[in-house]
Amino acid sequence: MSMSHLSVKARLMMTLSVLALAMFGVGLLGLNSLQQSNARMDEMYGNQFQSAALLNKIGALRRDNIRALDVALMMGTAESLADYRNRQDQNTQIIDASWTKYTTLPAGQEELSLAATLQKQTEEYRAARDAVVAKIQAGAIDEARRLRTHELRPAIQGLIDATDKLADFQDQVASKSNEANAAAYSRATMISWASMLIAGAIAAVLGMMLIRSMMSSLNTAVSTAEQIASGKLGNRIEITGNDEFARLLRAMQDMDNKLNDIVGSVRLGADSVGSAARQISSGNDDLSQRTQEQASALEETASSMEEMTATVKQNADNARQATQLAVGAREQADRGGSVVSRAVGAMSEISDSSKRIADIIDVIDEIAFQTNLLALNAAVEAARAGEQGRGFAVVASEVRNLAQRSATAAKEIKDLINDSVAKVQAGTQLVDESGKSLTEIVASVKRVADIVAEISAASEEQASGIDQVNTAITQMDTTTQQNAALVEEAAAASKTMEQQAQALVEKVSFFSNTNGSGYQSAAPVSFTSNVSSAPRATVRPMPTRKAAKPISRRPTAAAAPMAKASGDDSSWQEF
Repeated sequence: MSMSHLSVKARLMMTLSVLALAMFGVGLLGLNSLQQSNARMDEMYGNQFQSAALLNKIGALRRDNIRALDVALMMGTAESLADYRNRQDQNTQIIDASWTKYTTLPAGQEELSLAATLQKQTEEYRAARDAVVAKIQAGAIDEARRLRTHELRPAIQGLIDATDKLADFQDQVASKSNEANAAAYSRATMISWASMLIAGAIAAVLGMMLIRSMMSSLNTAVSTAEQIASGKLGNRIEITGNDEFARLLRAMQDMDNKLNDIVGSVRLGADSVGSAARQISSGNDDLSQRTQEQASALEETASSMEEMTATVKQNADNARQATQLAVGAREQADRGGSVVSRAVGAMSEISDSSKRIADIIDVIDEIAFQTNLLALNAAVEAARAGEQGRGFAVVASEVRNLAQRSATAAKEIKDLINDSVAKVQAGTQLVDESGKSLTEIVASVKRVADIVAEISAASEEQASGIDQVNTAITQMDTTTQQNAALVEEAAAASKTMEQQAQALVEKVSFFSNTNGSGYQSAAPVSFTSNVSSAPRATVRPMPTRKAAKPISRRPTAAAAPMAKASGDDSSWQEF
């Protein structure tokens, strides 16, 4: 008989009901035996014991009467006879009451026959006794003694025999009742033991069936739980029946399946996260290296801009000095117009001034050349900086234009100086034309002053622009340094995420699939990134440039030959 189709509650209720019925049956048998025993005890006490007690009481009182009669017969006095009569009356009342009570008790035919015999012997005894008492009362003691011996004694013996027979009958009845009680006790004991054994066997069978039906499911549940606890998933549970244990096993099967799916998904997700973290870490390392290279390039650019700033400032100082010199030359030219009479001496001074102007023009030419070089380098650096150096390229272009203008002005000044030198050389012979020449010189000097002023203004603007470029590069360098720090932090975070993903994979690897399929690692996730796919730019460090030295002005007394100016002009044209 299978209990798998029954619920645990129904099984327990059925088992308890059967046990309760068995206990109730055993209890009923015990109660029946107790009732029968109680009935027999009532019979023994209410009939046999009472009968024996009453008969014993009657016998004792009669023996007391006989002894009192014998005393009265022996004494032969009226007092002894009166004492006998009093005792006899009292005992006779008790005897009659006891006999009356005895006759009311249940009795069989044999007992009734024995009781009738005893009653008959009692009447004979009383008749003989009354005859003896009458003789004693009449004073015939001897006759009374004769009656006592020949008539009363046989009556007493008959009474005793009848009483003994009735007592023996009561003993036999009591013995039979005792034997019946013993037999009933043995029978009740056997029935009780048999009932208990049967009930115990039924309880054992039902208990074994209940335990087997429950332990089978419990063992399956425990085994499955141990498999899951040891990390083995994908278990197949054989489920029969529809009881609570079957529902528990179905729930455990569902839990195992869902855990299997979850662990597989977590394993795949952890592998994907780990692969993505590794790629992110690699990309961050690459980006960090590029950012550091860019920061290094910006530092070199900033150093170059500082050098160019120093050079431009020096050019501005030279331009201011040239302006002052041009103003001085103009004043001297004005004074020369008023001292035409001292033309010869003035021509010498003009020659010296022309030489000084030639030196200044050489300086201006050199400044323009260096400015053009710096502008070209700035344009190259702006091109390397890419989108961030676009503004810097515009400034460099403006600086180059200013340098070209300076070169043009220097060329014009050279032409004027050459013309002035030629006129000075011809001044000795053309004194008459000195006034006109001086007028032309004054005009040329004015033009030189204007050009030098323009050069000074351009140099100031160039210095301001380079300062702005330097500030922008400094800001770019600061931003790049911050970006490098952020990239390093991102790289550290990606490393941590990779380690955590690896730890998660190791923890998930505790679980395995009992089907033998295991959990496959996720395919590496490929992330397409413009940063990672772009070719790495090779950053070439700029050569370390020395700080620009201040360009000292040449002394005005040392006149440069005209051939030197011509050579410089040819060099500028080639550039």
